[in-house]
Amino acid sequence: MQTSTIDQTRPAAPGSPGHGHRTGLIRSAAQLGLGTFASRLLGLGRDMSRAWLFGTGPAADAFTVAFRLPNLLRALFAEGALSAAFVPVLARYIEEKDRGEFEDFLHAFATIFLLCLLAVSLLGILLAPLVVPLIVQGFESVPGKIDLTVRLTQFLFPYILLISLATLMMAVLNCLGHFSAPAFSPALLNVAMILGALFVCPRLGVTPERQIYGLAGAVLVGGCLQVGIQLPPLLRRKIRPRLRWAIRHPGIRQVALLMLPGVVGIAAAEINVFVDTLMASSLEAGSVAALEYGQRVMQLPLGIFAVALGTAVLPALSRQAAAGQRDALRDTFGFSLRLTWLVLVPASVLLIVLARPILTVLFERGAFRTGDSLRMTTVALSFYSVGLCAYGSVKSLVPVFYAHQNTRYPVRCSITAMFANIALILVLMGPLQLGGLALATALASFLNVVLLFRGLRKNLGLDPPAGLVAAAGRFLAASLLGGCVAYACDRWIPLPAPPRLAAAGTGGILAYIVVLTAMGAEEPRDLWTILGGRLRRKG
Repeated sequence: MQTSTIDQTRPAAPGSPGHGHRTGLIRSAAQLGLGTFASRLLGLGRDMSRAWLFGTGPAADAFTVAFRLPNLLRALFAEGALSAAFVPVLARYIEEKDRGEFEDFLHAFATIFLLCLLAVSLLGILLAPLVVPLIVQGFESVPGKIDLTVRLTQFLFPYILLISLATLMMAVLNCLGHFSAPAFSPALLNVAMILGALFVCPRLGVTPERQIYGLAGAVLVGGCLQVGIQLPPLLRRKIRPRLRWAIRHPGIRQVALLMLPGVVGIAAAEINVFVDTLMASSLEAGSVAALEYGQRVMQLPLGIFAVALGTAVLPALSRQAAAGQRDALRDTFGFSLRLTWLVLVPASVLLIVLARPILTVLFERGAFRTGDSLRMTTVALSFYSVGLCAYGSVKSLVPVFYAHQNTRYPVRCSITAMFANIALILVLMGPLQLGGLALATALASFLNVVLLFRGLRKNLGLDPPAGLVAAAGRFLAASLLGGCVAYACDRWIPLPAPPRLAAAGTGGILAYIVVLTAMGAEEPRDLWTILGGRLRRKG
């Protein structure tokens, strides 16, 4: 094995002698979490400005669908390919190859990736008039709504090229131990959309159907900014963009073999989103936008913590799998899963209990005050939040399979969950309407988690870390008590909505911490010990 000379400043592999892999994982996740926190807060600002201008009207529905289509392909060609296939292979090149072999593989993959993205972008623009009307047939009841959705889709499709390049750069930097610039890059998209909504949209006309193009243009500007912020750290590591046609490169073949199952798995998850969109378009007007707003709020804690931790843990697990460090890998996985539950179980309960006051404080102004926007979005947020812990658990479980270059089993789990979601929608949408769509997604995610746990032992020969069931029970019991405190505060404290919400949330969180501490839970203490050690070393 040759000693890698790619980046002498990157952190030692987790689990190596003299380095606590838990500390390294927390450090990486903290950097990602800080950037994601900024991005999610700005994302709330973006959704608030969008709700103020467009509410849940026809323009909001059209933009939601148009923005979702390129994001679907971004998930397939960027997140699916990179998470499932590219990152584990790149991690092995970093660990086992020299600088020249690493650069040859990187440039060969980037060239093929770029050509595929250009082809997909062009096809998306050309095929939008055929595909979009099939997806949103329920929009036919509003004259001009389908045409607006088609035009916005064509306008936004080049975004897939920009965001996929940004995701590729993010994967490379994360594998080299640099997390700050990739973590903050999504925040730039939100900044661009906020500025577009506040300063560009009102100048494009008086109708929402004209103003919405300002938001679409801001998306393209934000994509350019996401690419631009990651160029300097790549250049500092002497990685310069270069085209290299080498389709027969062995690394490319390895990525291709791993990528197809990963893409299929992502496709199954995204099909669920499109099924929700298709079914919501047949419900009362504004249902598509209400689902989007509710999902965005639910994803705030998910993105801040679970996605950041999942992104940080994949390179760590890949290195441990490559080095044969199974005990360290098992410990890293178990630790990340318990930290995910520590945060997301109480977040799920509080989002359900405080859904209406949260949405009132965030969105109840401008066009959002008209119609049933608050009621519909409250229903969507409450039922989506049931599955918050399951969504986060998948982010910790799937990287264990990817680190072992096993992409087929997570795909089978995703496909099973997809069919379960469709069946549950058919059962639940009748009695629960919009809530049935969100609840079906949540329940299907729990099924996905169960199947992934089953595959740890069956497919990887890994026993789940000890104490997970007991930890889940502690988190749930403490969260339910915290939720009761939050509900009582929201119901009985005689204050205006914003300070009453702050008091209810604070009371619920404090009750959760007190109860969890009284139970003798070790997870908060472990997290505090690691963070405290980091602070002492910095001091």
